[in-house]
Amino acid sequence: MYSQLVSFPKMMCSVSLGTLMVLGAAFFVMTDVSASGLHDVDLPLESSVPSDTLSQAERFAGEYRFVGGQREADGIDAAIEASADALSPMLRGLGRKKLKATNPVPKGMRIAVKGDALELTIDGKGFKAGLDGKPDSQKSSEGDAVKVSFKFRDGKLVQFIDGAKGDRHNYIRLSEDGNRLTMKVKVSSSHLPVPVEYKLTFKRK
Repeated sequence: MYSQLVSFPKMMCSVSLGTLMVLGAAFFVMTDVSASGLHDVDLPLESSVPSDTLSQAERFAGEYRFVGGQREADGIDAAIEASADALSPMLRGLGRKKLKATNPVPKGMRIAVKGDALELTIDGKGFKAGLDGKPDSQKSSEGDAVKVSFKFRDGKLVQFIDGAKGDRHNYIRLSEDGNRLTMKVKVSSSHLPVPVEYKLTFKRK
């Protein structure tokens, strides 16, 4: 909305406390500023994100459903068991329970580009952060403080979710035809001698 200055080629117009109508474009401007008080409107800032990065992000944008089936569901369980088994017997049960709670078998994923930012959600939960790669401080769905960032590496979209209690890094690759996503997940923590690593496959809806 332009509230102070409107200029048109080959036409000069002075409006004070009135309505400006440009016929043919059905464009109306209401202003309470006299022409003598007008000044240049600030131009929008240029994007800090390279155009090729935005183009890559747009390719990933869309809604996807999980198609990994029982095989990948079993892969999550096996990865959790391998990590839990490396814990001390006193912590093994609690560690297994928490890992299962934070690594469920997903139903779907959504990736959306919003201006210079990208939002990634899995089953409705997720994060939004800038595509400039800078970490953004946020709260997880469990209420933990985390820093979230996105980067592109060798054609893959990488999401970093780093927190005091542990980190989750998602490495996402899009197929050549753009219809299939594969995501490699790595969950690590100073409390986990063995990180949890597994793969998920999604298909574009």
